[in-house]
Amino acid sequence: MTEASNIPSRVDRAENDIIDIKLAISALISTTEVHQRNIETMNRNIEGMFQIMTQSLQRMEAMESEIRDIKTEIRGLQTENRRMLDILQQRNSDDT
Repeated sequence: MTEASNIPSRVDRAENDIIDIKLAISALISTTEVHQRNIETMNRNIEGMFQIMTQSLQRMEAMESEIRDIKTEIRGLQTENRRMLDILQQRNSDDT
């Protein structure tokens, strides 16, 4: 008889346990949704940073090409200056 009278209290405890489990599951689902949104935001941020880095790299490559062209021009000007200096020095030595 004592076991039969225990059944309602056991059912109450089981119902309470089920409610606790449902609340825990609900909290886990909410936490998972928050984490999922955070991950999606981080992915968007990473993609944006990757695009910025790609654009920066392209600009740097363009600048590198321009610098190479400028160096070539400077070398050409140096060669031309040396040639002109040689001509002027030859004229000075011919005049003396």
